[in-house]
Amino acid sequence: MRQNLFQTISLQKNLPGAIRGQESMQSQKGGRVRGASRLLVHILLGIYAAVLGYVLLGLIFKFNVSADIFFGLSFALLFFTLGQSIYELGIKKAISFLFITGAIGFLAEVLGTNSGFPFGKYYYTDFLGEKFLGVPVVVPLVWFVIAYLCFSIVVGNLGVESRKSSDWRFFAKIALLSAFGAVAWDFMIDPMFSSYGYWVWTGQFIPLPELEGIPLTNFVGWFVLITLMILVSLYAIRGINSENGPSLRVRRNNLDSVIAYVLLLIDGAIANYSLGNYAVIGLGLISMLAFLLISSHGIRYMSRKDAETLRIADESKSKMLGTSE
Repeated sequence: MRQNLFQTISLQKNLPGAIRGQESMQSQKGGRVRGASRLLVHILLGIYAAVLGYVLLGLIFKFNVSADIFFGLSFALLFFTLGQSIYELGIKKAISFLFITGAIGFLAEVLGTNSGFPFGKYYYTDFLGEKFLGVPVVVPLVWFVIAYLCFSIVVGNLGVESRKSSDWRFFAKIALLSAFGAVAWDFMIDPMFSSYGYWVWTGQFIPLPELEGIPLTNFVGWFVLITLMILVSLYAIRGINSENGPSLRVRRNNLDSVIAYVLLLIDGAIANYSLGNYAVIGLGLISMLAFLLISSHGIRYMSRKDAETLRIADESKSKMLGTSE
């Protein structure tokens, strides 16, 4: 009996060490999985950069680039963004973000091509492939790509405490800054693809000045739509797989998103230069660089301020709970 007692005591003493060892092994295994996942995201970004490099060389040295390469470029960016969103958010949140941005984008495109609201009057040609209700089936994916890249850049510069914010004022800051980044990109991309004949502008529902034939209402519509996409996405994803309250992301890898955004900037600048859209280049460069600067510096002040607000709220809540007990 005494021997059994000693064995029990010995097991109890060794149990914490065994648990720690098991947790350490699980942590190492999780670290290897995360490392492999991040490497895959890097590889997808590298593939996109390589294809883009070939396309840009074609623009610079005037050799023909097939339509298949252009479509391959678009899908390379899509696969990178999907991989990046899954790595940063987790599968469930990434799918939610994809569905919400794609659905809102598609509905806005259907409304826009039929009524001219909220972007202006336009229609899609056959360059982008099969259509549904007048909208190419690939277009909703484009909304997901640019919305997520800008969201990733902005959220990637938040403090750890702010990842769990549920303050809608804080969410609004994220959405508005992400929308600014998306519109800055559209300054570059819309005149370029319009010149390539992907879509044709026929007017705008409010008489305003134009940018290389693009109605200014288009950029206003973009800003409002991306803001809405991000706000709805934040509401949907903040509680998914969250044990300790709302959470905006699982892991941070926003540097890859910044690199992809810079590559889009370079792509837009070179393509518009070949088309003679010099005013577009100036406006696009200033806006996109301003977005990167603000998101890397301005958001840090906002995150500290909001984190302090959250800390005070948490302390007050803890005191109340302690009093009630």
